[in-house]
Amino acid sequence: MTIRYKICTLLIMLLTASTQAAVNPPIVATPKAKAYFLDTVLWPYNPTTKTYNIPVCWERFSQSTAAERANVVTAIANTWQKYSLARFTGWGQCPLSPLVFNGIRITVNNVLDPRAALGRQGNGKVGVMRLNFRLNTLNKASSDRFYPFSTPQTLFSRCRRDNPNTTLSTCIQSEAIHEFGHILGLAHEQNRPDDPLTPPRGLCNIEDFPKIQTIPGIAGTFNVSGNTLFTDYDPDSMMNYCRSLYFGRTDLSVLDKLAIRVYYGQMPSFDSRTRILTIPRIQKYNGTILTGSFNLISGNRFQQSASLKSTTTPSMSPATLYANGVLYVPELKYINAAGHVNQILRATLRTISSGLYQNSWIRTQPTKFLPVQN
Repeated sequence: MTIRYKICTLLIMLLTASTQAAVNPPIVATPKAKAYFLDTVLWPYNPTTKTYNIPVCWERFSQSTAAERANVVTAIANTWQKYSLARFTGWGQCPLSPLVFNGIRITVNNVLDPRAALGRQGNGKVGVMRLNFRLNTLNKASSDRFYPFSTPQTLFSRCRRDNPNTTLSTCIQSEAIHEFGHILGLAHEQNRPDDPLTPPRGLCNIEDFPKIQTIPGIAGTFNVSGNTLFTDYDPDSMMNYCRSLYFGRTDLSVLDKLAIRVYYGQMPSFDSRTRILTIPRIQKYNGTILTGSFNLISGNRFQQSASLKSTTTPSMSPATLYANGVLYVPELKYINAAGHVNQILRATLRTISSGLYQNSWIRTQPTKFLPVQN
């Protein structure tokens, strides 16, 4: 083998690696699917309303008061709906005959604990979504780090543990926000494989729920764990039982807000399988609102697939096109070869010639990848 041949071969390998790196930002490990979003049960986008419509209804108005129901509506409007394009609609009484309802049926049961299936798994099923408006159910004693109780405590007592002045109304809002997070497809954060507090690693002795569960009286099984991780483990998530002062809190964490934008905010995306960058909303320097898609043609260069078009499509993470030809994308979800979002990027595309851009991007989440899980 000649020296020239070896040099050519090396150059080809380096160029191939460079091109591949541009298509696939470096991933140092693969996380084991266990928790966070379950992306197979997400609610679809409605192009007519330009939102993600999720119909909800109450099983029977006699199970609750109008004020209690309004309290839940307010809690969801101030959290999941505020930071996304998800819209829970309807809020009337569920049909008694026929029982068919395309959406989430809410049962109020003041004896049993709250619960909800992930995403569309609960679509139309009676008993899958349950809220408790009294919170006087006794829970077993607990030795967990954040909420240790030597004797059984009611849910309301747990909610007031760190702030005795917390009202029942606020505790119910906290409960509802968590359960509606499940309806959007979010699993329990403390069940992630990278949770440093989950047994046997030690500090938060919250039960590690089985991945598949059955609900008494409901046909079939439900996946209660997620299958994709694209942010760091979030100790402050509304979906994390190990969150400091978990009970009674009604605020979403920074990563909660990011997570909900990813799937319910019309965020720009790059699909590594098709090599297409799609940006639903571009705010141009002159005030024009555009949309467009771009093909990765070689290395880190993108070519517009067609002229940018005017649009009214909303986005919780719009891009900006400046007068100097720079297209700035503050948040971009990266879809890997398996079809899952596995990282969030920030991209800058600089105009080289008409419709041709030079791209540079950096990963903003996760800040590190998990060790390989077997």
